[in-house]
Amino acid sequence: MWLECENNGQALAWETVRTIWQKTISRTWPNISTGLIKGIVALPFEYDLSKDSERPRILISMTIWAIWKSRNKHSILDQDVASSETRAVLKELIRDLIRKRWNATRFMEGRRSIRQRTIKTFWADGRFADFNPKTGPSVDFT
Repeated sequence: MWLECENNGQALAWETVRTIWQKTISRTWPNISTGLIKGIVALPFEYDLSKDSERPRILISMTIWAIWKSRNKHSILDQDVASSETRAVLKELIRDLIRKRWNATRFMEGRRSIRQRTIKTFWADGRFADFNPKTGPSVDFT
């Protein structure tokens, strides 16, 4: 379903997530297959010193969730879904995740700067997400 249905805008969603991947890391984007989707929690990367395996888990899971939401809107609610809608849902999910992780650091004592630096590194500060201490993160999907 997540790789075959043409009515849920998934092609644009997978293209968007691949673009995000390329902005955040220099590794090659994995070939998305049903097997990879089922086994994403066990995906390891050799010499994974920078939590690189966490990034595809997040991106693939969020893409599947966006596709699922669009599919349900189309199949269960019998509403038309524009092909770009799944991509918009995905972008909002990722924006929301980054914003929540960043905001959670406000309440940390002692480790706040370390955690903020980790979040900046993870989301490629300046290339994908820009982190302003006053206004919070802004995400560039272009």
